Amino acid sequence: MKIVDIDCVSKFYNGAKALENISLEIDEGERIVILGPSGCGKTTILRLIAGFIAPDTGSISIAGELVSRDGRIIRPPEQRNLGMVFQDLALWPHLSVKGNIEFGLKAKGLPKIERKHRICEALDLVGMGDLAARKPAELSGGQQQRVALARALVLEPKVLLMDEPLSSLDLELNVRLRKEILGLQEKLGFTMGYVTHDRNEAFDIATRVISMKQGRIEKIEKVRTLTS
Repeated sequence: MKIVDIDCVSKFYNGAKALENISLEIDEGERIVILGPSGCGKTTILRLIAGFIAPDTGSISIAGELVSRDGRIIRPPEQRNLGMVFQDLALWPHLSVKGNIEFGLKAKGLPKIERKHRICEALDLVGMGDLAARKPAELSGGQQQRVALARALVLEPKVLLMDEPLSSLDLELNVRLRKEILGLQEKLGFTMGYVTHDRNEAFDIATRVISMKQGRIEKIEKVRTLTS
């Protein structure tokens, strides 16, 4: 089943081309990795899917529903059933691990008892149950990454978007967290859109790798089947 459909999308910033006539379909359960150098448009694709920006031309649909088209956002981010892990993680420094994970649930208006249950589940998924009271500054880089991942997963998203989430980590920790992310995706079954400039990372994670250059898709490579 097709979960994301990007159809003939272009995007410009101050007249400069960021994306030119991009079309891409993502199936349910896929792990799509967008690969390319800085400035090639890969993060712009994630921001368009998330609904933070609108395409100047073309359309985006999620689960068969039109969400953006020709300069207009039809469904805002909070109505798209998506989670996102940012490159800088964007954790609230004044909130505890628990508070960071709970933030989106409060915004959705979930009752306290359901929030508590979901937070416990998310913390267990990422192995952070004993650190719920700590602040981000008291955590290692890998632990902060796990909190950002838990904050996205606690919303039970259909699609998880990740923008170079492991780029600041050393190689050993990077590889370890790749395996953890793959394990979570296989367990929970969410569709994943992942951005990186690292070719080894891309082919380690993806079911398909989308190579980009100067705002265009240069090549699409199938890496493995969805059931592998």
